[in-house]
Amino acid sequence: MRNKKALILLFVANGVSGFAQGISMLAVPWYYAQQQNSSHFNLMYAGITFLTIFWGLYAGALVDRFNRKKVFLGTNIVECIILLSIGSFGVINGALPTIMVVTVFTITLFGYHIHYPNLYAFTQEVTESKYYMKVTSYIEIVGQVTNLTAGALGALLLEGIVFERSFFIFGREVPILFELQKWELHEIFLMDGITYVLAIFLISLIRYKPYKILEVETGPFKERLKTGLRYLKKNRVILSFGIFSYAIFVTIMVALHALMPMYVSNHLEKGGGIFGLLEVLYASGALLAGVFAQKFFRKKPIPFAVVMMLFATSFTFIMSAFTRSVAIFFLLGFVIGFTNAGTRVMRVSYLLSLVPNNIIGRVNGVFNVTNVLMRVGFIFLFTHHFFSEGSNVAYGNAILGIFTLLSGLIILMNYKKLVDLTKNNIS
Repeated sequence: MRNKKALILLFVANGVSGFAQGISMLAVPWYYAQQQNSSHFNLMYAGITFLTIFWGLYAGALVDRFNRKKVFLGTNIVECIILLSIGSFGVINGALPTIMVVTVFTITLFGYHIHYPNLYAFTQEVTESKYYMKVTSYIEIVGQVTNLTAGALGALLLEGIVFERSFFIFGREVPILFELQKWELHEIFLMDGITYVLAIFLISLIRYKPYKILEVETGPFKERLKTGLRYLKKNRVILSFGIFSYAIFVTIMVALHALMPMYVSNHLEKGGGIFGLLEVLYASGALLAGVFAQKFFRKKPIPFAVVMMLFATSFTFIMSAFTRSVAIFFLLGFVIGFTNAGTRVMRVSYLLSLVPNNIIGRVNGVFNVTNVLMRVGFIFLFTHHFFSEGSNVAYGNAILGIFTLLSGLIILMNYKKLVDLTKNNIS
């Protein structure tokens, strides 16, 4: 495979920066949940997510307008400067004002909305089409190994740990004491900033020869955006698939940041370690999807695989709404990890095989906007004080389950057309 070294460097850089990002995005909502202030966080989260609607469209246009490697470097440099500055401020002053905590969450969320469209566009540019499924699987594997590690470490850093036991060796007692102090937010943010430095170095080493020469459209932003919209208007089946295949990702983003901290704290009445372990199981499921999803569904069309994973997600969310079982909660984490990663591998390779490289950024930008709108709607709904009272948060899980069920049914309605697209390979 040509550009193999470039892809390896890209995967590693993506994993390095994603490691600390995962801990930061885990730490902020838990910080608010421990202060019994999740409703305030959810309102803030909804507002920030709403702003990404405009950023998502612009980011998609940037991806199609500029060199994708330079886009990676630019976004990582900006995030690095902000995280290092805020982390250093916290170290010097011993604490962070709320505005700085919000800033870190905001910049990371905005970073996601240009990072992934750029990542997939760059992958399409430097990869031969027959390897799309394999490469997207590798991206998922590397990303989820990172998330797995970040979740495990995050669980320890958020709560700290004291391990004290005695062992008898040859009749003599040998005490063992291990203690890890709880980290403050600014310490986590500083670590996040340092990993960006390494990611920037790795990205700067990337050298590649594109399979697809990017045909840059240089007109005004409004006209460039219309090109992507015209493509989707002409291919409405792709538009529908792109929107509703995002449903699992929508529910996970809402659940992890808006519902799960309250679910653990109010419904399960457990500590941050349980919340951190959810991330571990989520990443474990996603890792298995990266390895096995392609093989598991290899004899089935991609739309079939996506529908099945939507239905599995729906069932697990609804089941979790009717129990206080920690085991079921962990099962939910594992299942949504598998289905989200599996769906992402399938949908990305499906869209890369159909959408031209010169507009893939804008097309993904439109899909990002629709998923943001759906997330904003759910987040605003869950800011209502009803969901923060006692175990009422469980109703939120049921609502997300119904949403993924309906999304699967909508894709199922267009199933034959979606399968025919892959046969005809239109673009």
